Amino acid sequence: MMFLKKVIEEKKIYVKQKKSKIPLRELKGRDVPFQKRPFRELFQNRTNTETRIIAEIKKASPARKIFNLQIDVSEIAKKYHMGGAKAISLITEPKFFFGNPEDLPVVKKASPLPILRKDFIVDEYEIYESKVLGADAILLIAEALEKSHLKELLYCAKELNIDVCFEIHSLKKFEEFYDLNELYTLGINNRNLETLEIDLNWGLKILESIPETIPVIIESGIETRSDIESFLKIGVSGFLIGSTLMSSDDPVKKLNNLRGLVSDTD
Repeated sequence: MMFLKKVIEEKKIYVKQKKSKIPLRELKGRDVPFQKRPFRELFQNRTNTETRIIAEIKKASPARKIFNLQIDVSEIAKKYHMGGAKAISLITEPKFFFGNPEDLPVVKKASPLPILRKDFIVDEYEIYESKVLGADAILLIAEALEKSHLKELLYCAKELNIDVCFEIHSLKKFEEFYDLNELYTLGINNRNLETLEIDLNWGLKILESIPETIPVIIESGIETRSDIESFLKIGVSGFLIGSTLMSSDDPVKKLNNLRGLVSDTD
């Protein structure tokens, strides 16, 4: 079974179990302790005058294996802020990435940056949960669900005032959801979620076909300043970077390097 399909099937089981413990009606009635921080507004323009980075916190990756299961998400969030990140992405998927949704409020308290909940969201339940936990934005994956279902999730996020990073891996998917572009910030994933292979040229090819008026965030495989510059030449809104930062001994310095402020030798 291909990776994405396997994750989605497992996620549906996981959400069903969560619903049995805390029903949706109870979740809807909970207080929301956090104020919304702007996410979409930060990535509205496609300009090469600034490198805007969404720095990701993750304990493991099926492609790169385990980084560190004992990480202090609070400390990492503080370092990302120090390094000039514009936002923080937190992977909360538990089975394949060893994430934990309960880390979200911890990260929110540790940094003033907006928080993107990165997960394989399959149900409105998770959007309500994201709101309670303090997420300012969520990830929705175009290839993961049927259009009618994704449309419902996009409108649910809008109703709850949660921004959406809408991830695609093909131009066809962008065209399919183009009429809904006011509901999301587009994300182009250089990684094929079926095979887990990364191809930056694939992402560049898609980006060249996206109208300049559409904000775009580039995801996966960004390791060097040179990688970033290749996308900046076309025009992007930001970059979501995880493995490169999680495997760095000095994420603050690495962020400054990726932003073009210091070289690798500094």
